[in-house]
Amino acid sequence: MGVRYREYNPEQRYFTIIDPEEIKGHNPLLQAVHTFIEEHVSIKPFSEKVDNEEGGAPAVHPKMMLKIIFYSYANGIYSSREMEDRIRWDPNYIYLCGNQKVDHSTICNFILQYEKEIKAIFSRLIYVMAKMGYVTMDFIAVDGTKIRANASKEFTGDIEDFRDKCKRIEKKIEGILNHTKDEGLNKEYRVRKLNKLDSLKRAKEKIERFLKGVEQSEKYEAEDTKINLTDTDARIVKDRDTKYMGYNCQAGVDKKGHVIVGAEVFNDASERELLQPMVKNLRERTGDDLESIEVGFDAGYFSSENLQYCHDEELEVYLPEGRGEAGTKQRDSETIGSRDCEIEIDGEIKRLTCPGGQVMEATEAKEDRGHYFYRFYPEKEKCQSCSLKDKCYKNINRQKRFSVKKEYFDTLPLRKQMAEKLSSEKGKQRMADRSCTIEHVFGEIKEIFKFRRFLHRGLRKVRLIWSIICTAYNFRKLARLAYGC
Repeated sequence: MGVRYREYNPEQRYFTIIDPEEIKGHNPLLQAVHTFIEEHVSIKPFSEKVDNEEGGAPAVHPKMMLKIIFYSYANGIYSSREMEDRIRWDPNYIYLCGNQKVDHSTICNFILQYEKEIKAIFSRLIYVMAKMGYVTMDFIAVDGTKIRANASKEFTGDIEDFRDKCKRIEKKIEGILNHTKDEGLNKEYRVRKLNKLDSLKRAKEKIERFLKGVEQSEKYEAEDTKINLTDTDARIVKDRDTKYMGYNCQAGVDKKGHVIVGAEVFNDASERELLQPMVKNLRERTGDDLESIEVGFDAGYFSSENLQYCHDEELEVYLPEGRGEAGTKQRDSETIGSRDCEIEIDGEIKRLTCPGGQVMEATEAKEDRGHYFYRFYPEKEKCQSCSLKDKCYKNINRQKRFSVKKEYFDTLPLRKQMAEKLSSEKGKQRMADRSCTIEHVFGEIKEIFKFRRFLHRGLRKVRLIWSIICTAYNFRKLARLAYGC
């Protein structure tokens, strides 16, 4: 008995019908992007930058370009060449483009030309989602993640490293020039050496241009600042014990719908200097003064200056000093230091009590390397009989000294208030909310959508791309919350 199959011929020609309603019905993300752009984005700001009424080719429609860009980024597609390719065959892209063809350079130029207008869509989307009830602004969690820069390892170092590298390249060039004078060399080998010579000359010119620029600029505040000549705005960042050239990408996330309501990029590796800029960014993005909104930061943002700033601005923040109980500082060192002591203020007198019970006083702060410290010196005779002597002294023959920064005393009442706030039931819940609200956002962006490296260079461009990334993430949230994706 024979077996019968349906006729199968993959080489036949196809005529595919694209039904807009069917496309939108089966793709909630596409529907979310399309509907929002059509209903809530005006083309007027884009039109003001185009002047082709009298002549010239018609400009690509901004709504079409915005849909392509945000839909691509929301699907983890960041290459303009891949977007161009999908426009040719993907029914979703064909629908969004209205069956028009767009090349990769047009996509890139559009992103860079309309930087301000594209960034404005982030705030507009937050506003619309708030009107729909998906953003409540009751509690915002703020944190950062490190993203690699588009920077070559070969051109990373400080100013002195590049001076040395330039000298080494000169020696290599001289060696190749001397070697290629030999007329008996193999032709293929000679060509290879000449190509290497061209490469070295280009590298030398690149380094020399940079060093010349350093002499005429104050951009690099220190000679030992690690920089990269491919992307001079990138800096060395640390991520899970790995160091690389990258950027510190910050985000503020609303607790209810886990929608990103603030986003910015910095080239500071530490978060300590970023609390105030992020507060400013949240105010600009949300249009809210934040005085009635609770904001949670992690311990990396803590400094006495930041604590005082939040108090002066009347912000309702949760800002732990460390990762221990009630936000206390955890110590790795076994030697007793000033953080193990109790401090208090009695008028002009600053008092410190060590774990052994000895009380020390100071009245005047002394300057040391741009910072002011109160110095406390215990009595050595009392230390000799203390049970904690071995943990306190590395060398009993030397005078023990405790140093406390002046701002620690200046903000002592605020730090005590914050510790009490964090140790309360609400404080513990808020810090748990902070972690649950924001950590998975970075996980989705980096793990699921594979955004681990910027394709653009320079802080200005990187900030624009991060804004697009966060807007695209919010479109995914809108698709799930409003259209069931």
